Amino acid sequence: MYYIGIDVSKKALSVFDGQNDMEFVNQEGLKSLKRYLKKRYQTFDNLGIIFEATGVYSDHLKTFCADHRIKVFILNPKQSHNFARSLGKRSKTDKIDARTIYGYCKLIAKEKMQVPVINQEAKILSSYLTSYQFAQKQRVSLANHLDSIQDKDLSKLLKQELKRAQRLEDKLLSDMKTHIKDHPKLQKDFQRLLTISGVGEKLALTLLALFINYQGTNRAQITALVGLDPTKRESGTSVKGKAKISKNGNRHIRKMLYMPALSAIK
Repeated sequence: MYYIGIDVSKKALSVFDGQNDMEFVNQEGLKSLKRYLKKRYQTFDNLGIIFEATGVYSDHLKTFCADHRIKVFILNPKQSHNFARSLGKRSKTDKIDARTIYGYCKLIAKEKMQVPVINQEAKILSSYLTSYQFAQKQRVSLANHLDSIQDKDLSKLLKQELKRAQRLEDKLLSDMKTHIKDHPKLQKDFQRLLTISGVGEKLALTLLALFINYQGTNRAQITALVGLDPTKRESGTSVKGKAKISKNGNRHIRKMLYMPALSAIK
């Protein structure tokens, strides 16, 4: 099997194929990358691409691989970071990262390389959710900043901006719920999540996006994805650390789960 390591950034894909370092524009369709792959490989059947999960930046690459039936292995950024440290890598550039990601192929079993599945409903919901979380973060930041403002004119201007931010947040939340209502399966799963003690609409939306983006994962895997899996630190008789959660996952979801969990156990 032939492997390619790709470091994904907002505007470019840094590629290492085992021999050459290249860079391609990260845009819809990935035409330049497609031309290169067709020129170098007769078929994509024995081709595997390894890259990090980088949120929306890796969407074009994931969609490209799904459309052309190319097998992929998507690395958790923490995995590649720890792998680079184990190799003694001190410098960090896109080219070095692509080579490091390529080297990870030696640790991947062939059956772990899979053609990605694109769920359009999940993709749209995730886009709404990401935008909502961004708008919410901006509103909270603006509200905190407003508390420190003493000038009346500036305070009035910021209050108007705060109202606009709140309207945007409310509109995104409303649109998400409308999108779910338009898709019976999403609506059914959403209503099931709401039956869980302590779970409200916002948390249900977040969990729904998580579950449909990682279909097929078991309880232990989905727990690890949000960093709630327990870890131990013990060595011989001298080191007896307390068990704690790993926190190697989505901190936003962990934060959202905290208060509902407290509410549920009361």
